[in-house]
Order: sequence, then structure tokens, then C-alpha cells
Amino acid sequence: MQDIVITLVFMMAILMFSVYPAIKITAFIAQRKNLSPKAQNFLTLFFTILISLVAAIFLKI
Repeated sequence: MQDIVITLVFMMAILMFSVYPAIKITAFIAQRKNLSPKAQNFLTLFFTILISLVAAIFLKI
């Protein structure tokens, strides 16, 4: 349980730094596919959380 909490704390610290790569990834996907603004917003949020979670897991290791 303590490992999960520490990982989430790391994730919160990394969250603001992972927004820019998520925007770039979503823009790249939007160039290839025709996405609605709602889908772009969802993908940006998804990739932001995913990137920060992966980085927090690597920091924990």
C-alpha cells in the first residue's frame, strides 16, 4: 500500500512536465487521423496521465 502511495506522489510531481509531450503526441495522431476536438482532449488527458504514471514507476524502481 505504501508503494502505491509513493508512486502516486511521484506521479503528481511529474504531471505538469508530462503535459507538453502528451500534446505533441496527440497533435501527431491528429495529423494522421481526423479527430474531433473532444477526442483530442481525451487523448491529451490520457497520454498525460500515462506518461506521468510510467515516469513515476521508473522513479520508484
